[in-house]
Amino acid sequence: MKSKKCVGFLSWLLLCAFILTPFFAQAVRSSGAWQELTEQTAAINGTPPQADSVTIPVYQGSVQLRSDAANSVDYSAKPSQFSTSDAGSALTLTNPHDTEGDIFADPPLAWQAERAPTVTLVWADAATPDTPLSPQPSANL
Repeated sequence: MKSKKCVGFLSWLLLCAFILTPFFAQAVRSSGAWQELTEQTAAINGTPPQADSVTIPVYQGSVQLRSDAANSVDYSAKPSQFSTSDAGSALTLTNPHDTEGDIFADPPLAWQAERAPTVTLVWADAATPDTPLSPQPSANL
């Protein structure tokens, strides 16, 4: 009879432990964020970072033109005064992340085709910015 009570008590104790386990796990989970989304991290588990796109800076002389707004340029400006930089350190990444959702300050760049794209300036009239000028101005002017 004593062994039946002992087995019954142990069974009841085991059942209580199984019932309470999810509550302890939830308490640990809700005690704080595992990862802050605003912090910049490095690669975890070797997953390669990616970005949705990049913005290539355009310079007039040594001044970088804004990519998010129209820039006024003197009528006397020549095409040779403008340049671009496709160096990895100069590119502005749009939404850089990896498969875990980590945020990267400066992810390493790798192009899909293993070749960096060719970058050229295309000239257009301010009234019709989606229509390139034909012929394009010569860069050596």
